Amino acid sequence: MINFFKNLSLDIKGIIYISIASLFFSLMSAFVKLSSSNLNLIEIIFLRSLLATIILLPFIYIFKIKTKTTLYSNHLMRAVIGISAMLLNFYAVSKLPLSNFIIISFAKIFFLVPLAFFFLKEKIKTTSFFYIFIGFIGVILILGFEEGKQNLVYYYICAILATLLIAYIKIFLKSISKKEDNIKIQFYFSLNSTLILLVPFIFCCSKILFKDFFFIFCLSIFGLLAQYFTIEGLKKSETVKVMPFDFTRILFGSIIGVSFFNEKISASMIFGALIIIFAGIKLIKSNPHN
Repeated sequence: MINFFKNLSLDIKGIIYISIASLFFSLMSAFVKLSSSNLNLIEIIFLRSLLATIILLPFIYIFKIKTKTTLYSNHLMRAVIGISAMLLNFYAVSKLPLSNFIIISFAKIFFLVPLAFFFLKEKIKTTSFFYIFIGFIGVILILGFEEGKQNLVYYYICAILATLLIAYIKIFLKSISKKEDNIKIQFYFSLNSTLILLVPFIFCCSKILFKDFFFIFCLSIFGLLAQYFTIEGLKKSETVKVMPFDFTRILFGSIIGVSFFNEKISASMIFGALIIIFAGIKLIKSNPHN
């Protein structure tokens, strides 16, 4: 089996890694949803950040990564924006059907390309704006306008705002990743998030059960694994070849949502998802370097 995998082309390996990352991202979202049944958002984000900091410490030591930085203000700003994104993201996933939430999360690509154009001065094709427009039509179709779902619009707005912040973070990280190690960036984000949320956590901390720690542990591990396999997938092959398979996250999210959360798949969700997938793949292929 190992020899078979070694003999695969780099493109196939990249596709496999991205698909595995999509599974882990879906599992992470599922455990966020489970942990929100007993914990508030501050508790979830604080415990996740604390655990991630502890997990990353051995890697700092093993790889002898210097923690001294001249960009601490940048790391601090990233933590503030990241916490805001997580608050919106985790709040949305706790209230929305998992499959719908995961589909909406793909809206970040429709923010990412324009942000790269305005802030990083990267060139994009004129047709990209057309695909961005088509993509947001798909998002609108999923916003819960079917009967009995109008009350979910507020949570969809939170999810969309979170994707905007996440897209901005990716643009922000592109500039500092040239000067800082990847693990150091993740470490400072987790550490700063822990310190920022320490006082709010003390004031709002409730009774935390063993299962809550288990859920937090799982979402932290799955989150780190998802990031690892995403990076490995992008290393193995070109973005334009592997990132379309990131949309398998929709499949995994739908299966988990239907199987474990008794969610129903609506016609508007399927149609909207197909539009987002089409527009997203076209956008990736037209801007592979962005």
